[in-house]
Amino acid sequence: MPHSYDYDAIVIGSGPGGEGAAMGLVKQGARVAVIERYQNVGGGCTHWGTIPSKALRHAVSRIIEFNQNPLYSDHSRLLRSSFADILNHADNVINQQTRMRQGFYERNHCEILQGNARFVDEHTLALDCPGRQRRNTNR
Repeated sequence: MPHSYDYDAIVIGSGPGGEGAAMGLVKQGARVAVIERYQNVGGGCTHWGTIPSKALRHAVSRIIEFNQNPLYSDHSRLLRSSFADILNHADNVINQQTRMRQGFYERNHCEILQGNARFVDEHTLALDCPGRQRRNTNR
C-alpha cells in the first residue's frame, strides 16, 4: 500500500533560495510547504541584509544627489532627513517586499508553516513552535 504524504516537498526557509525552490516545485505541480522560523517571509536578505542596506543607501544617495544638483542650488534650500526618517523609509521598503513575497506563496497555493524545522527521518520533518509541535511528511 502506498504511503500518503502531507506534501511532495517541504522547503526550509523562505529566503531567496527557499523561495526559488518552492516556486519552481509549485509551478511543476508539486504540493509544497515552506517552513519559516520568523514571523514574515523573505529571510535575511529581505529583513537584515540586501534589501535594508540598499534601501538606506538609495535614500541617502538621492538626498545627496538633490543637494548637489545645480538646478536646485539657487533655492538655498537643502533637502534634509533625519536618520529616523531614513530608517522609516527602509522599513517601508522591507514591508513592501514582505507583502509581495507573501503574495507569491498565496497565489501559488504554497503553505507557509511557522516554526523551527527538525528532521525526524528521511520523509518527516518536525515543526517546533511555541506551544505546539507538528510533524509533516514529504516524498
